[in-house]
Amino acid sequence: MVYLDTNVLIYAAVEQDKNKKELSIELIQSLVESNKLLLSPLVLQEYIYTLSRLGVDGEVIVYDVDFYKEYLCQNYDANMLILAMQKCTKENNCKNINDLLHLELAQKYAQKLVTFDKDFGRLQKYTKIDIEILQ
Repeated sequence: MVYLDTNVLIYAAVEQDKNKKELSIELIQSLVESNKLLLSPLVLQEYIYTLSRLGVDGEVIVYDVDFYKEYLCQNYDANMLILAMQKCTKENNCKNINDLLHLELAQKYAQKLVTFDKDFGRLQKYTKIDIEILQ
């Protein structure tokens, strides 16, 4: 399974960068076709929030979430939150707590995490799964 970070879904949904949009759409389609797409409730929560902030119509958000909900894993539990907190305090930067929660979820349910967020590069030391940073 391949866990997608929220930004991959955002780039697929909103025209911000033509190349990233095309890459995101192709990646999502490929993962859906191969039955390897994995998302978390945290991803969808961030997705809904970001699209709302960008002014995307609520009907579009509902439509997208209805599609993506089929690919959800379970949400994080208290232990995952504690592990993420311990890691972010080691980093002395708990602004990235959501990234560390994504990493905990990906570790539990997937073999790989894919993102456009370069900050994940410094988090590789906290996991054995592959983190692929798209450009």
